[in-house]
Amino acid sequence: MSAGNSGISLSKPSNITDSVVYDPSTRRYIIYEKIGNRYYRVPTTYSFEEFWDMRNRQAEDEYFRQRANITSILNRGKYVKPKISLSDRFFNRLFGTGKIEINPQGNVDITAGYQGQKINNPTLPERARNNGGLDFNMNAQMNVNANIGDKLKFPINYNTLANFDLDNQLKLDYTGGDDEILKRFEAGNVSFPARGTLIPGAQQLFGLKTQLQFGKLYITTVLANQRSQRQQVNLEGGAAAQRFEVKADEYEENRHFLLGEYFRDNYNQLMRNLPAITSPFQILRLEVWVTNRMGTTTETRDVVGLMDLGEFEPYLPPPTINVLTGIQAPSNGTNDLYSKVLGQPDARNPALVFNNLRNIGLSPVQDFEKTFARKLDSTQYIYNRQIGTLSLSQPLQTDEVLAVAYQYSFNGRVYQVGEFSQDVPPDSASATQKVLFLKLLKATSQRPTLPIWNWMMKNVYSVGYGVLTPVDFKLDVLYQEPGLGDKRYVPYGDKNLGAPIISLLNLDRLNSQLDPQPDGVFDYVEGFTVLSEYSRVMFPVLEPFGRDLANQIYLATPPPPEVKDTLFYALYDSIKAVAQQYPNLNRFVLKGTAKTSGSADISIGYNIPVGSVTVLAGGRTLQEGVDYDINYDLGTIKITNQAILTAGLPVQVNFENNASFGLQQRSYLGLRLDYMAKNKANEQLSFGGTIVRLSERPFFTKVNLNEDPIRNTMYGLDMNYRKDLPRLTKILDKLPVYSTTAPSSVNVYAEGAYLKPGHAPQIGRGSEGLVYIDDFEGSKSGIDLRFPPISWAMASVPSGATDANGVELF
Repeated sequence: MSAGNSGISLSKPSNITDSVVYDPSTRRYIIYEKIGNRYYRVPTTYSFEEFWDMRNRQAEDEYFRQRANITSILNRGKYVKPKISLSDRFFNRLFGTGKIEINPQGNVDITAGYQGQKINNPTLPERARNNGGLDFNMNAQMNVNANIGDKLKFPINYNTLANFDLDNQLKLDYTGGDDEILKRFEAGNVSFPARGTLIPGAQQLFGLKTQLQFGKLYITTVLANQRSQRQQVNLEGGAAAQRFEVKADEYEENRHFLLGEYFRDNYNQLMRNLPAITSPFQILRLEVWVTNRMGTTTETRDVVGLMDLGEFEPYLPPPTINVLTGIQAPSNGTNDLYSKVLGQPDARNPALVFNNLRNIGLSPVQDFEKTFARKLDSTQYIYNRQIGTLSLSQPLQTDEVLAVAYQYSFNGRVYQVGEFSQDVPPDSASATQKVLFLKLLKATSQRPTLPIWNWMMKNVYSVGYGVLTPVDFKLDVLYQEPGLGDKRYVPYGDKNLGAPIISLLNLDRLNSQLDPQPDGVFDYVEGFTVLSEYSRVMFPVLEPFGRDLANQIYLATPPPPEVKDTLFYALYDSIKAVAQQYPNLNRFVLKGTAKTSGSADISIGYNIPVGSVTVLAGGRTLQEGVDYDINYDLGTIKITNQAILTAGLPVQVNFENNASFGLQQRSYLGLRLDYMAKNKANEQLSFGGTIVRLSERPFFTKVNLNEDPIRNTMYGLDMNYRKDLPRLTKILDKLPVYSTTAPSSVNVYAEGAYLKPGHAPQIGRGSEGLVYIDDFEGSKSGIDLRFPPISWAMASVPSGATDANGVELF
């Protein structure tokens, strides 16, 4: 029987013989197969090539048969599970049954090679044309389950490709016997679960944990570093309520745009009379094209975005671009750029369009962009027909291109900017596609000196996730004055002194019925001040922390030059990375509370530790799998008990977030005492006590306000009593209108806790901790001379410079 078909391999009987004879006359090989002296098969002849192929197949089959046998032996664990017997009584008493078992599993992938390049550039030295080096990479995945006796376990899980360091688990677990004081000892990844609701436990800890028993008293201690942070999310009326705090420089970049300079010029004026928009135009139709980075094959083609298309005041002066009409409304005929582009020979040829545009005086990146783009579906963006704004569902990358074509009505007439895909269909008879000419809204490079820079909106901020609801939505704009905290007004200026910032920015001119009467509350106007679908807030002014705010607090027009030293002008005149180099101007902050609908779904973030989530509804602890379900990978909670949602009970979710792991060192000390006064089948009585201390280590001895490291201690006591009442069950069964379906019992639970706040000793002893409102000694302002790069120019030859012969050049 063949070993390849069964685990049993039988050798041939001794009376069966096979022989090979070479016949030189025919030059063929003859195979004889006999049982004793009789042939049991007709002799077979083979040519040399046939015989050689047959022997190769036999050798290959034999090789794989041996490999299969070896793999079968390894899978049966004959060699990978060594068991070492220990006969010493001390080891048997300490670790249980005297054996050691190690079960390793895993793999190591090693990639080695050489990576080099050769550049045939005559301007480079010979040694610089060739470069390279070894390319070495190793990925390892290992799982080890080691047991020493039946008491000590050592599980290890390690993967170099783990998304989070917390996915690599290392633990030593010792379990004592029933008659031993040491019930359990753990080292490595441990947890300290909570018994009550007032003192939260911790799941992601790395340290030591012991469980001891002295008669009826059980003691649990833990000393570890905490690898997560406790957070809380509330759900009220079927919507998750979260607080938000957004700085002025955290506007959404490369996602929200105006359709051109005309719409920018009219934006503030149109938004001034919310909710009544008296717009002279109405967007009728819109197509959006972006660079195709997703490999999409449908609705794709070569497009060219033109910055000055439809502009009444183009960036390029005459005679490059000439204005043709006296109407400022944009259209393809507002200037002669569109006609000049189509007037070039073979204008829609993708191979020639680049040179054609340069021939009429246009510069790439600055005046036009050519790219292979895909048309977005209508579900991938939203736009406001009355004010001419466009919001994408996903932000663009810095080097991606955005171009559009749109139609709108203006004073009863219809105008068009750009070309729609159906207006210029692809030429199916030709292998060359036709280029589509569009209005460019975003180029591959950000240049604040170009008009296109102002078409990216910098007044839209994210305040959460999900879909916003107007119920209980609160937002305020505050000014963080150094040393004096948050203020609802701007503490300088000579006009509108003391007025709330939200009023100055036109965010509070309506009441709850949308009547023009300020009520001190943010005006929630869908589509204009709020984009609920994207959880975004949009200011009714384009530069809320720059020119628009300056015009509200200064009488002079324009405001005095020193206003740039107090307001955040750089946020709108420079790219975001440069503006963030001025922290002294980043004093404005958006604070508030937002509710996101989604009914029963609550988002709490990714990589949530298993067992770290506690959900309460109306003060009652809910049960996982009964009242709610958790997806720990996606970080979502779904309330499955419809009675909770129908009743509108406030739901509180407490969980641990691993996102801050590695940034702040936290020490966690815990002590838990449980005294089992009664532990019978029908009656249990227990008393418990808990002490927990959480300490943070500061990065520096000088810490800023609201960044002081904590050293808090919590003390708690609890009591739990339960008793079955079979007599009560019998009494209830005697009632004529009532019948019990389960045994009766009484449960009593009481809990109390006390919090003792403190601070780390590094910032002060005792109760006198020291924090800095503003570190004036260490403050400094840096000026990056690299930006903007267009301000740099080649310097002239110094006065009095001479050539090699000593002759003065100038």
